[in-house]
Amino acid sequence: MFLAIVPSAATSSVKATNAIELISTENHHIAELNSNQLYVAGFHVNTPDLETRERVRATAVTISFPSTDTSYFSSESWLGAGMFVQGQESKALDGRTFVDYGFYTMLVLDAEGSLFLDVGMHQTREESPPLHRPTAQLIYAYTWQVLGVDPATPITLCAKWGSEGWLCYSISASGSNITLPPVNVPSFPDCGPIFREFYAGNVVLGPFPFSRYIHYFQFGVLSPTKIADIHWSADLRNPRLLRKTGWDFVDVAWSIQGDISFLDFSWLWGGSPHHGVSAQYYQNPLENPHEVMFFYNGQTLPPGTILWQYKISDSTIKAAKSSTSLQPTSQLFGNHPPFFLVLIAVILACATLFGPPVRQELGRLCAPASTSAFSQVFP
Repeated sequence: MFLAIVPSAATSSVKATNAIELISTENHHIAELNSNQLYVAGFHVNTPDLETRERVRATAVTISFPSTDTSYFSSESWLGAGMFVQGQESKALDGRTFVDYGFYTMLVLDAEGSLFLDVGMHQTREESPPLHRPTAQLIYAYTWQVLGVDPATPITLCAKWGSEGWLCYSISASGSNITLPPVNVPSFPDCGPIFREFYAGNVVLGPFPFSRYIHYFQFGVLSPTKIADIHWSADLRNPRLLRKTGWDFVDVAWSIQGDISFLDFSWLWGGSPHHGVSAQYYQNPLENPHEVMFFYNGQTLPPGTILWQYKISDSTIKAAKSSTSLQPTSQLFGNHPPFFLVLIAVILACATLFGPPVRQELGRLCAPASTSAFSQVFP
């Protein structure tokens, strides 16, 4: 993966009126794609069948690092907690290659106990066999050291699309709020056609058992190396999104691990499961209905764990579907025609070679995914 770190366009220091101060630095902490970084997160569930997506203007989450002693971190390690969101282009590149975007907004603690705010954006391109392999490029990465606030203090991060494609980041804590200089995303090379909105919700690509579950709005923790001690925790509460009707909490959240944390068909956040990291969440034993706390205890949080879940009202589903439509089968085929052509060829060859019993079994396996398809992947 080619990484192009763009020098920060923000001023060198930004200070709130009473507390928080941000100092620009080139000491970046990158949330990588398809890497060896360890990742575990919750993700927004729009409808139980994982087949409803929508576009939203902004996302936000509140983060803290309670009971964390960074003296136990190895010198090269750091711990990031934040939100990881997908964006898309309004048209296919050259009519064939589909372009997506991965946005990360994180608070990061390093081994010296310093606190940082890291934001960045990856541009990804889908594979188009046999000529084009999937590619990804880091378009920008900005970092600020955060002063004047204890890491155990709840800090809210927000990423919001403004007018004319400018993306505005803000950070707030203890009554202080800083809005950072906006990023003109469409001005970067080859980024002009981007939708000036984020995606939220989910979509299933490909028939079972070859399905890939795409989760557009994720929130969790990431680190380049394993921090195998009990002296850290990362609390994420009140993840929310800005719809046309206003701000809404993520009312249904399940867990995901870094080896299946797809933001599109080819790319995923982190790349490796965060083994040994568990979580507390609503009624287990947390009382806040929109909160998850990750920590190391040697036990691994299973993917597909229900972190919190409320009945999804008809009005919520209608609001989501009014923001965008489901991705129909014809569009899925258009996005990845070689994949499906090879799949169909394999199925037909096996059916011809092995006869009716295999044809019946393949028909059962490749039937359209049901509302319980996710449980088939995550027992």
